[in-house]
Amino acid sequence: MKRVFIIFLCLVCFAGCSNSSSNSINYVQAKEQIINNGAVLLDVRTKEEYDESHIGGAILLPLDTIDNNSVSSIVDDKSKPIIVYCKSGVRSAQAVSKLIELGYENVYDLGAMSNWKE
Repeated sequence: MKRVFIIFLCLVCFAGCSNSSSNSINYVQAKEQIINNGAVLLDVRTKEEYDESHIGGAILLPLDTIDNNSVSSIVDDKSKPIIVYCKSGVRSAQAVSKLIELGYENVYDLGAMSNWKE
């Protein structure tokens, strides 16, 4: 019985890990999503951070403002690809979770803004 429980626990852990990594996206994949699928690029940092520097074409949506109304005013189609970034990758991961909870189906985490190459 212990062995079955341990196997079950391992499967749950691996499933959780693979789910979060499946939302990760690199620069090349992000560019392809934007060009080929009209993905929306969201900057979830603060307005001050955004004003200082941001990726061209990115839309500011600070993490603490993400709710159904704020997102739907930017992306009305819940199947449209959304790519999220922030300064270090922490807020973008939180934003991805929030967006998925709100029903958005194709949400990708670019992580840190430094992952973008102009």
